[in-house]
Amino acid sequence: MNNKDWLIIRSRTLPVSCRIYKPVLMTVFWLGAIAVAAMVINLSIGDYPISFLDVIKTLLGLNQDNLDYHFAIEQLRLPRTLVALMVGVALGIAGAILQGLTRNPLADPGIIGINAGASLAAVTMIVLLPSVSSVFLPLAAFVGALTVTILIYFLAWNRGSSPNRFILVGVGMAAIATALTTFMITFGDISNVSQALVWLAGSVYGRTWAQVWSLLPWVILFVPLALILTKHLNRLEFRRRSS
Repeated sequence: MNNKDWLIIRSRTLPVSCRIYKPVLMTVFWLGAIAVAAMVINLSIGDYPISFLDVIKTLLGLNQDNLDYHFAIEQLRLPRTLVALMVGVALGIAGAILQGLTRNPLADPGIIGINAGASLAAVTMIVLLPSVSSVFLPLAAFVGALTVTILIYFLAWNRGSSPNRFILVGVGMAAIATALTTFMITFGDISNVSQALVWLAGSVYGRTWAQVWSLLPWVILFVPLALILTKHLNRLEFRRRSS
């Protein structure tokens, strides 16, 4: 590649530098612009329609006269839009990581059981510990997904890692976790089960700032970490194509 295709950033005070591929930077920029435009459109649509200009003014704090706009946008629509955005970013990155690790373009967290592990932990917490704050729900789901991932890795290990064995073991773990989740839903309290079913459906209806603040630390921590470690996935992909 030509050196002109790279953007090099160096710190004047710290011994830190990074190199960014310019086409990737432009792709991220345009995808970000599309995401912002989609958010504005989403905030303007509803039973109480608001023009795009008023949405932008309200978000920037320039529209102080109409309190209805502030309530509709900042209290009702903006939290669920941000939750949908963060969940979409997280799912997209998770899928890309698994496709790189398994060297299979069809792999995703749902196929190999990671989603099932997260669902089992979250449903268990909702059904058996309903008094626990929803702030800990992402942590429970993360622990469940991590536990299943570790089990899949060790069960699939046989003098090395095989993508096909990894996927097959993951499918089996997904079946077990799904069966346990169904058991919890079948014999749990009806009110708690209803909340668990809403969580499993993945709806952003009624999301508030509490869900935004509970998801934000995970996105801030793991999304940059995943982007920093993408070079290892690139090496795996290069090794697969070379073999």
